Formats: sequence, structure tokens, C-alpha cells
Amino acid sequence: MPAPANNPLLLQFGPFKLDPQACELRKGDTLLHLAPQPCKVLALLASRPQKVFTRQEIQHEIWGGDTFVDFEQGLNVAIRQIRAALCDDAETPRYIETLPRRGYRFIGRMDEHPAVAEGATITVPAESATLSAPAVLCPLLYRRSLSVVVCLAFAAAAVVFLWRIERGRAGASDIRPTIRSIAVLPLANLSGDPEQEYFADGMTDELITNLAKISALRVISRTSVMRYRNVQRPVGEIGKDLSADALIEGTVVRAGNSVRITVQLIQASTDRHLWAEEYHGDLQDVLRLQAEVAKAITSEVQVKLTSQEVRRADAHAVNPQAYELYLKGRYEWEKRSKPGFAMSLAFFQRAIDLDPNYAPAYAGMAQAYGLLGNNKFVPSNEVYPKAKAAALKALELDPNLADAHTSLAEIINDYDWNWPAAEEEYRRAIELNPNDATAHHWYAMTLAWRGRFDEAIAEIEKARQLDPLSMRINANVAQIFFWARDYERALLQCQKTLELEPNVETTHRIFGTIYMQKAAYQSAISEFQEAVDLAPGDARPLLQLSYGYAVTGQKEKALNIVRSLQKSSQQAYVSRAGVAAVYLALGKKDKALASLEKAVLAHDAGLLDIKVNPAFDSLRSDPRFSEVLRRRGLPQ
Repeated sequence: MPAPANNPLLLQFGPFKLDPQACELRKGDTLLHLAPQPCKVLALLASRPQKVFTRQEIQHEIWGGDTFVDFEQGLNVAIRQIRAALCDDAETPRYIETLPRRGYRFIGRMDEHPAVAEGATITVPAESATLSAPAVLCPLLYRRSLSVVVCLAFAAAAVVFLWRIERGRAGASDIRPTIRSIAVLPLANLSGDPEQEYFADGMTDELITNLAKISALRVISRTSVMRYRNVQRPVGEIGKDLSADALIEGTVVRAGNSVRITVQLIQASTDRHLWAEEYHGDLQDVLRLQAEVAKAITSEVQVKLTSQEVRRADAHAVNPQAYELYLKGRYEWEKRSKPGFAMSLAFFQRAIDLDPNYAPAYAGMAQAYGLLGNNKFVPSNEVYPKAKAAALKALELDPNLADAHTSLAEIINDYDWNWPAAEEEYRRAIELNPNDATAHHWYAMTLAWRGRFDEAIAEIEKARQLDPLSMRINANVAQIFFWARDYERALLQCQKTLELEPNVETTHRIFGTIYMQKAAYQSAISEFQEAVDLAPGDARPLLQLSYGYAVTGQKEKALNIVRSLQKSSQQAYVSRAGVAAVYLALGKKDKALASLEKAVLAHDAGLLDIKVNPAFDSLRSDPRFSEVLRRRGLPQ
């Protein structure tokens, strides 16, 4: 039924009529389904045309002091729903204009009506008995414990519904934009439980992984997209930052073993909604749901799968409890810290105890053990054999698991010192998942350690394109330039990396090594000290500071650090190769070679860059050093 023509609060603009009391939006005589919260936001904006409402004002007027509501996420969803209902475009708006860093305003032409007289505002009721059943359910439950989940879930569902209406209007003549790169923004956790963040992150990871297997798409990696969790930025800016043609936004609702995933595909340059859908099922079928989402997106962006990609697209059921433990393990693993790796190993082991045939848990275990060794947190011979056993078991269970091939490559490279076999594994991993930034990144480092700098730079640039905001990748671009003796480019890249994350010890350590080679010794010492301050208790920056003192003739300071580290080596692993660099800088050549001998016997990860590290240049003519390189599998 059309809204009564004499309604004194009816807001009319263009072909639309908004009744705030009934929370109804009509186009002509057609009732458009708009959830209550977006309806309230639209009524507020339309009641004062041309007035800029800040996000804080909207929060105060619509959300009030309800601390349970995720206001930022809720407002973004509301604005998108309003635009979808009005067929509005964020780039060339007719009704709702976004003013960056200021707020929103209604710019449509209002029909003359008492309700929009100068200074008038619309009071939007919290409840209305005239709402349709789904719309009224949200306000009625609003004050109950699960109300927020219900409201936001309906909001997400409304996005899908409105998109379907608009898609139907567009018809078959709708021209699809060319999409060759895509970014999956962090899926919002609408479960009403902050403890479920790991699950939403896991769903984001799974969707990225499924799409990343498609060679015709460039899919931005997790590290870069996670920077946009709970960050309010215009879609166009995010797309530009990530060099992505399209973005995927969505939500996850988890209730017991039931899962609902809502996703929408947005053209980054225009903020145009291209597709939206909702998927739901049981936790044991969650991999199938993820595969369905990826398959639908692939169809929408019109990319062609290879025959191998088609065969690998199918997913199987998973033990729900094992899968949940695996997600918790990945969540801890992503912290990239010694405690995080230890926690992740515990979760992966529990997942394996529940399901001994669950290959991803073995692959995760291999990565955690490998990075404990690679980062010199633990002696190599304590963790790499365990890492290799886990990687081989994962590949026995699933030969097409790209993560397992990447882990095995790192282990063969870092511990077995079998360069050709490692290179083969990296190439297989990239073949299985061409968008795996980690595989490209670690392969680049392997190439650099062998002195193949042109190939290494090309490979790490691929990694950076896939993960443009990754501090680690950007820092290692600088590291490769440093090993290639291109100190100016290394310095420039370090400065760029520092802009991404200013308080990370890795970048300051690299800065210090560059300054050492440029004979800017005071700057080098300052950078090493900054790294020590940022990572208290970490032996790596302390060894670098000791090396800086040794090069600058501060012998006692250098030796005091070494002695202190050796005393505490039972609590924190100290790289023998790092100690050798300090002895060499002090002119103690024999002690340096003796320390390198111990490093070889322990398969010390500090030997990885020995062929290209300038700290060992004074040893390169010594036959004993050549023998160390030979045993390390590296020709001079």
C-alpha cells in the first residue's frame, strides 16, 4: 500500500518517499526493503539537506550510548545500503555525499514539505508496529543480549537483497568492468563475541587462499588487507593503496556450529556494487562454503580457470573441532613472535590429535617450527628436523598443499643446504598458488643468499605487488639491495619501510648495517641502539650493536655484549655466525673462524647470508672461509 499522501513527516526527493515513522522507503508505489538502522540514518541526513553530519553526530543521534554496537562498521554498512537502495554512486553522488574526514550530507533536491523547513529535524522512533516482519524483529530485540548481532545480520542480508533488486533492473546489458586484481578486506565478526575474531580472520584467510590459487587474478595478501580492519577509509583510497581493481567486503556470523557468510564485490574506482550473496551452513561444511564463495567471485569477475585450477577448486568436509583449533593456531602464528609460534604449535598439535589426517595443521606446524629457527629464536637443530617431518607428512596427506611445499623449501634451504631441491619446491608452491606472497618472498631471499640478485629483486617485487603494505617484505627489499652493495637504493627503501611501521627493530637494524658500510658510524650505532630498545632481550639487535662497537674500536663494549649473550645463551639462542662477525671486526680472525665452525656444526641460521654479507668480506681470500662456504653448499 502506498504511504498516505497527507503524512506530515513524509520526506520526498526525486522518485523516492521516505516515511521515518513507519521506517519505509518507496520508489513510486514500490516498497524498497531498507533495514531500520539505515532508514534512520537516511531520515537524519534528509531532514537537513546540505548539512554536514559528522560521524560523531550520527553516532549520537542514531546509536546513542549503546556500547554494544560496532558503530563504525554499522554506519559503513548503513551508508552502503542507503546508496544501494537509492541507486546512488559514491564517486558521483546524487543523494548522499561523503566528505572525507568530515562526514556525510544529503545533496538531493527535496520536494517542498513542512518537515524539511529551515531548522526542522525528524525524530525517528525506535520502534514501529507498521514494519514488515523482518524489519520489526530488529527493534523489538534491540535491548536484548543478542540484539546487535540480529540487527547487523539483517543489515548484511539487506545488502544482498538490494543488490539483487538492482541487478535485476540492470538486466543483461550491464557491462562488467575488467577486474584483474582483487583484495579481500577483513570480514567483520558479527557474532557478538570478541573472542570470535580468530574465526573471522580465519574466514578471511581461507577466502584469500581460495582466490589466490587462480593464476589469472592478482590477489592481495593477508598482511596488507589486515591493515584495514576497523579502519574507515573510502573504497577508492583503499583500492589505490593496494592497486586493486575490486574489493570484497563481508561479514561472518558464527553461532555454535552454524556459520553465515555475507560477501559483496565492489569496484574500487567507482564504489559500485557488482555482486552480493549470502552463504550459510554447518562448521563442518565451511570449506565448501568458502569454495562456493570463491567460485562465485571467479564467475563474476569473468576470469578463466585452468583445468588444474578447476580440479583443485573442490573442497571437502572437515572435523569442526580440528578446524577451529587450526584457525586458532593460524591466528597465533600471524603474530610472528616466539610466544606466538609456541602457542600456534600447541593448537596445531591439538588439531592433529583430533584429526590425524588433517594436512593443513601439519603444514602450519612446519611453518611455525621453521620460523622459530629462521628467526634465530631457537637453535636450528632443535626445530628444523621437526619442521621437515611435519611438512613431509602434510604433503603425504595432500600433495597439492602449497603452504607445505613452501615450508619444505625453506627447511631444505635453511637447514639441509640443498639449494636445487629448495628451488624446485618453491617453484612448485608458486605453481600451486601463484599469489602466495610468502613463497615469492622466501624464494627471493634464497636467490639473494646465493648471489643471484637480479632474479631475487624480480621475485621479491612480485611478493611486494601481492603484499604491498607488508613491513617484512619491504624491509627485505632493502636487505637485498644491501647485499647487492646498492646502498643508496637500500637506504631509500628503508625509509619507505619505516613509513609503514616506524617502531619495528628489523628496519632499524638494516638502517644500521647500511650506515656502517657508508662509514656513517654514529648514525649506525644510533640505529642499532634503537633496535635494541624496540626489542629488549632479543639477541639479534644486541649482536648488531656489538658489531658496531667493534668496527668503531669500542672493544670493551663489544666484548661485554658478547660475554653477556653467551652467559644467557641458555635462555635465548645466540647465533654463532653473529658472534663470528663481531670477532672478525675486532681483528680476531682465528676466533671468528672457530665460531663459524661451530655455526656450521649447529646448522646455524646465521649462516644463511654468509656468501653476501659485507661483514665477512675480509675473510673471502682465506681458504678456511672457502671451506665453510663449500660445506654450506655455496660456491665462492
